[in-house]
Amino acid sequence: MASTHDVFLEGPHDESRHLVEQTLIDHGFTLSLAPDGSTRATRGTLASTLALRAFAGRAQMLTLGVQWFVDDRGRLVARVVHEAALSVLGGPVGVVRGQRAVAEVVRALEAVAAGRGAP
Repeated sequence: MASTHDVFLEGPHDESRHLVEQTLIDHGFTLSLAPDGSTRATRGTLASTLALRAFAGRAQMLTLGVQWFVDDRGRLVARVVHEAALSVLGGPVGVVRGQRAVAEVVRALEAVAAGRGAP
């Protein structure tokens, strides 16, 4: 099941998008652009997830999609989507670890948004 978190950012959209992407990079993610204009953020590898399972730590594969749009107030919205299917490969501990990692990233993104004046 996917989890979705919306982060609302005030200020210039290009600058806000750069701050979100830099925050993801700071948390160990590699970014790529999807054909639909969203950003794909990946951390860890499938091989380490399968081989180490619960012991993979930050090497556990974690993939986030970041969809970009503008709300009715003109704010940039970064919608962070986590598909938990790959976390299952790390076993029950991997699922919990994946959820915690996503929560950590979302808190960091919310801190960036708060620093830009978003509620």
